[in-house]
Amino acid sequence: MTNFYNYTLRPIIFSLEPEFAHKVTELSLRIPYIWDLFKINNPVGNKLLETKLLGNSYPSPVGLAAGFDKDCNTLGNIIKLGFGFVTGGTVTLTERPGNPKPRMTRIVKDKAIINALGFPGKGIEYSVQNLKKHNAIKSRIILSISGTIEDEIVECIKLANDFTSAFEINISSPNTSGLKIFQEPSRLRGLIEVIKKHTKKPIIIKFPPWNSFLDNKSEIIKMIETSLNSGIDGMIISNTHPRESKKIKIGKGGLSGKPIFTDTLKMIREIQAINKGFADIIACGGISSANDLWKVLASGAKAAQIYTSLVYEGPRLPSKINNDLIVLMKLAGITKLSDINGDPPKI
Repeated sequence: MTNFYNYTLRPIIFSLEPEFAHKVTELSLRIPYIWDLFKINNPVGNKLLETKLLGNSYPSPVGLAAGFDKDCNTLGNIIKLGFGFVTGGTVTLTERPGNPKPRMTRIVKDKAIINALGFPGKGIEYSVQNLKKHNAIKSRIILSISGTIEDEIVECIKLANDFTSAFEINISSPNTSGLKIFQEPSRLRGLIEVIKKHTKKPIIIKFPPWNSFLDNKSEIIKMIETSLNSGIDGMIISNTHPRESKKIKIGKGGLSGKPIFTDTLKMIREIQAINKGFADIIACGGISSANDLWKVLASGAKAAQIYTSLVYEGPRLPSKINNDLIVLMKLAGITKLSDINGDPPKI
């Protein structure tokens, strides 16, 4: 089935404009019996994969990142591919058209994507109606929300509070104007405080990245320290990396995929030294294999999210990562994810 995707389905999908291809994929996910074919050897439920995260228990550390199912249309089918949890959104209070097109491009040789979508979506009320249909998996859904003022985010939380296990607050998309106001420590502190007044659900902050090209490390560290002192439950490390691209209408977007994995790993290691276990780290950025997952878990993450690697490797990827991680754990002689450390065993 993996070869069928790599040599038949993917060439067809990649012949289409990226955003249109994504819409076709999302529509196909609404046909359950087709995607049930990809559940073969799905090990979700194996005790070795049990994941303690955000005070909840998930059946695998492999999660779907925000952006794949923006309006929460198909979470119930996507989760069958082997995900321990799925992230819907990013959702905003009202409908948004997003940035002008073209706003997504593939870098196939690097297994990467640059996007400048800008949160296109139908708004929170539409997403909530879809979330109600996925009530059976509510305990495995995380909802990503964003806004440019506190009231927008709070209203989203109030409307969706009964239909998700946790909230991911996206303050770091490089493609959406207005979000940087919440990267100022006092404004971020105020946002977290007001959110906590309106929900008891775990709160996750999605932080921007830093790397050798971005002179913003000290600013992000201050944001993280502020968030920890304000009592967040988790953090996504990290969002896409800003990149210029002539193939994007607005001239720039966010890079995701394999090229950013090394930076993801470095950030997790440095942030864990500050975090000291106070908030759960969810790795996001370039993870495409059980070896990658092992490395981020060994560095301090509790779980990981994937998106771009799913586009390149196909719908069997979540189950493959799970199965391969079980093999690695057995080779290392460990029975809990929390015991993962050092480099992954060589197979």
